[in-house]
Amino acid sequence: MADVELSRTDGYDPARIEERIRRFESLGIHRTGWPADDQTSKWLVDELAAAGVSSEIERFHFPRVEYRTASITVDGNRIEGVPLYDAGFTDYGGIDGEFCDDTDPDIFGKIVVATSAERGLPEWSGFAISDRVDELAEQGAVGLVIPHGDRDGQITLRNAHRIERPHALPVLQIAPRDSRPLKSALVIGGEGVLEINGERLRSNATNVIATIEGADTEAEPIGIVTPKSGWYGCAAERGGGIAIFLALAESLAALGTPPRTIHLLASSGHELDFAGIRAYARVHREQITGAAAWLHLGASIGAREEPRPVTATSDDALHQLTATAVAAAEVEPALVREPGPSIGGEALIISELNTRYVSFLGGHAYFHSPSDTVDQAFDAEHVARWAEASRDVLTGMLAL
Repeated sequence: MADVELSRTDGYDPARIEERIRRFESLGIHRTGWPADDQTSKWLVDELAAAGVSSEIERFHFPRVEYRTASITVDGNRIEGVPLYDAGFTDYGGIDGEFCDDTDPDIFGKIVVATSAERGLPEWSGFAISDRVDELAEQGAVGLVIPHGDRDGQITLRNAHRIERPHALPVLQIAPRDSRPLKSALVIGGEGVLEINGERLRSNATNVIATIEGADTEAEPIGIVTPKSGWYGCAAERGGGIAIFLALAESLAALGTPPRTIHLLASSGHELDFAGIRAYARVHREQITGAAAWLHLGASIGAREEPRPVTATSDDALHQLTATAVAAAEVEPALVREPGPSIGGEALIISELNTRYVSFLGGHAYFHSPSDTVDQAFDAEHVARWAEASRDVLTGMLAL
């Protein structure tokens, strides 16, 4: 297939990128199905329409966590937190228990405090946390408190990979800067009350989907996906992907008719085991499995504070395409994964369906923190360079 030239619209300009992500941040907390998440869908539809791309909002069901109380009380000090969304609840009034450290050999009947989480042990992040929660429940713990935060001591939250099969053990996440009374109680073998009074309901969330028909209807399509939901304002976590997604849509629209069909997906449910793209795959499975490749614009692209950018690809050809694009844009990943199956983000679902992919993702200092704001963590100049790399990758995909 002949090469095409994707134009550089104003969506690639740092000022426009920042303007867009300040608007995204201003909508509020972007948890799946919350008002800001639904407002983001409407905003994206409007942005795509302005670029000349017709899109629609598609609803899907998900388990919505509602809680009235999420706290640990010790020596009269009540520490507020956030439940682990794929863990259990207590009865009204909570659970009384003696505190113990997560390294204690005897945790039966106790409320475990995961002090090792503050040391950044991998067992308290990603998919591994589910195994750790299961281990503690099997050993007889009645509750778990996880102090985990960013470098300023603000709370950071864990994704709910077991949202459809939640743990029974009640688990509370708290900010490290609030945990001093709890640590003091640990030293003397004190007791407290853990209360997570909530429930899990079936609710609706929204994806934004679009298809740009290509000139060659026999050619395998290309897909582009970026998640739009997360725990807080998500300026750096989601902002880079969203800004690049819109810039690429503008470039494609400027072609008039691209050489092959393009599927666009801005998915919700990211923090809930990628619920949005899983729902998309159930309804539009052939748009993933029938594609030549998908470009995944994942977490923290172009973040400013302690960025940890990662590139991942399915195979050697896309690995080389990505390496060339990244070098030309003068961005340097902290990690370049060897070609193979994806291990994270929405690319995981694409990979599970045996579809080729390129994935840009990573982390940063305020990942999953309420401090993930434009002023604190976002770098529009850096995002703009990653946008150039993404444009080159998409150009190469169109020529597959």
